[in-house]
Amino acid sequence: MTRLRLTDTWLKANQAQGDYADAIVPGLQVRVLKSGAKNFSVVRKLSGKTVRVRIGRYPAVSLGEARRRADHIVTRETLPVNAADRGRVAADVTAASLQTFILDYLEDYRERGRKSHERVQNALLSGKHALVPFMVERYGAMPKASEIGIEDLQAWLADTWKRSPGYVIHLRSYASTAWKWAAKHLYDYRGRSRDYGITTNPVESLPIPARGRPGDRFLSRDELRLLWNALDDHHPTHRALKLLISMGGIRVQEAVSSRAEDWRDGWLTLPETKNGRAHRLPITRHASAVLAMCDAKRDPESPYLFSQPLDPSQATTIAAMSKAVTRLQARLKLPPWTPRDLRRTMKTHLAEAGVDEHWLDVWHNHGQTAGVARKHYIRAEYEQLKRDVARQIDALLDEVLAPAPRDDGLARPSNVIRLVR
Repeated sequence: MTRLRLTDTWLKANQAQGDYADAIVPGLQVRVLKSGAKNFSVVRKLSGKTVRVRIGRYPAVSLGEARRRADHIVTRETLPVNAADRGRVAADVTAASLQTFILDYLEDYRERGRKSHERVQNALLSGKHALVPFMVERYGAMPKASEIGIEDLQAWLADTWKRSPGYVIHLRSYASTAWKWAAKHLYDYRGRSRDYGITTNPVESLPIPARGRPGDRFLSRDELRLLWNALDDHHPTHRALKLLISMGGIRVQEAVSSRAEDWRDGWLTLPETKNGRAHRLPITRHASAVLAMCDAKRDPESPYLFSQPLDPSQATTIAAMSKAVTRLQARLKLPPWTPRDLRRTMKTHLAEAGVDEHWLDVWHNHGQTAGVARKHYIRAEYEQLKRDVARQIDALLDEVLAPAPRDDGLARPSNVIRLVR
């Protein structure tokens, strides 16, 4: 390890990755990460073992403050054991690794019966661009949970923003909930306290991406035809997009996480949806053709209609759908849109075609109004009306997907973003 007299000039300059010891205060070290960030720590003996005590990151912690804290830590007979003392010296000795923290959080999340457990696990732990592997690459080793600062989380979200801007808001939410959980468990008075060295939630200081305003974007008929013809039947996310369209715009999550057994006997049966209720829809004629192709190409070892290529036990993700859409946008030169906009697209065109909006709400599982519930309370009639909507979806797609008339020239996508009336 290189030993030198640390200075602000040296700390502000770019340095090679590694550990450097201060020649002024014994035990004080600065670790230069692959990202260029510099973390102060103290190495000393504790109960016969060498331990590293984290101080903080430069320049949030100045060199002078780091030396003062380091001198205080190395001269103590014992190291801090409670949250209040730790806060005063900004040291953390026994905190768990980032992976241990995330695993504990996911276990608690699953035990609480959260349906989105697999999505959160993919975002924070097991996905290709998940939080944990990103930080291991950034630090060069598995960091402690307490070492992860706002700059690290900012870098992770910025990396995702380049690939899928629409997905960042979900990642920020997942991370914020995890850090909030860790900070709360530190002070749990019910005998279940856990110390991850996390006392605050750094995610709260990161900006929240603006959500798209409802009704801003839907694809015109020409755009929808262009998109449909560009979808590759050999690509699983493209098949999912086709199924979403041909079912009149079911929710994206309902499509990507549905199981093969949910599509049986001419009906899509979802045991639980976003509003906590079961939902049942007749499979349209166009969807039946897409479904046959999906069933033939799906992984036979997976229960899901659309599974992850490297892990068939997991359903594909909304992030994968968003990436596919980003590539399609670039290739087709369409104005920006998201998978969710396909739901709005189908509902808008169906309403313009004269489909009763009350029954579109029922089809899209937006809830049954009291008037609809009173008027159509017989289940047989209720199912028949759903079949009527399915037929109108097929009729719309027959019209929209028909080849454009030759005398009008080639169909071109509209470059105008229309507003839903």
